[in-house]
Amino acid sequence: MDQMTQLRRVLQPHLGWHGARLAFVALFLMALFRVKTVNLAELATGFCGNAHTDSPCKRLHRFFADFELDYPGIAQMVVRLMQIPEPWVLSLERTEWQLGG
Repeated sequence: MDQMTQLRRVLQPHLGWHGARLAFVALFLMALFRVKTVNLAELATGFCGNAHTDSPCKRLHRFFADFELDYPGIAQMVVRLMQIPEPWVLSLERTEWQLGG
């Protein structure tokens, strides 16, 4: 079983999404691990396959534009998967924040 299939199987019970969306998120996470950046243009280079770099980049933009993520649900999934014990400490990194636009 390849890593992508394993990752989809781990995520499925926690997210409950359909197969195509789950496959995309698994692909996204694997690319994130490969390129180690959240820059979507660079992240697109981490997608496996024969597609031109523009295609995964457009796919990433469409996903984030059209799909509303359940951030509390994702946070709960991470806590369960990583078995992070309570009490939790929340920290925010603000070095790149800009106020007013």
